[in-house]
Amino acid sequence: MTTVKGDCNRKLGCDTVTIENTDLKYSINVDTYIANTFSALHISPLIVENDLFDDLIQMMLKIKGSESLGQRKGFLAFTAYRASPQSLSANEVVKFDKVWTNNGDGYDPSSGVFTAPKAGLYHFAAVVMSANGKFLFLRLYHNNAKITSSYVNDKRYKTGTFDVVLTLVNGDKVSIKSGGNNQSIYSDSEYYSTFSGNLIAM
Repeated sequence: MTTVKGDCNRKLGCDTVTIENTDLKYSINVDTYIANTFSALHISPLIVENDLFDDLIQMMLKIKGSESLGQRKGFLAFTAYRASPQSLSANEVVKFDKVWTNNGDGYDPSSGVFTAPKAGLYHFAAVVMSANGKFLFLRLYHNNAKITSSYVNDKRYKTGTFDVVLTLVNGDKVSIKSGGNNQSIYSDSEYYSTFSGNLIAM
């Protein structure tokens, strides 16, 4: 059940509205919200009708409710990175051994492998940097199937990228592996090499 407290759900010019439902309670500064919203739309708040104002309040409530629902379901996402180089032999997994985000605990920084906690459509992206003056040949795998590759070769540091959408079932694995021997992926305290993924649909 949702309730709107205060005398400003039917008129403009008051200070604060408190909105409550079973999942959340929050207050908004009405004057600030209206000024910011209609300034962005190049519309004067003086021409806003009562019904439109009520619609705006309900829109904000729906947005907040969606955010709360997403938090309750535990949105699946991870971003991992390296803070140091890694030497690679053929077919060795790149271990992005530091983690910023790991909602759902699908990514294992000790192995460099993401394991899908549930079935769905996932988006994966990675940025990988070669050592100075060295080539870097990497492949992204879905279980044991090669999906795509990245190859860079330059006299300086160079970055390659991955960007794919995959349909996974529960327990499927995604990883990035070396495509050759005697390679090195570069990173340092600037975190040049990262690996991310998230569930986008079920």
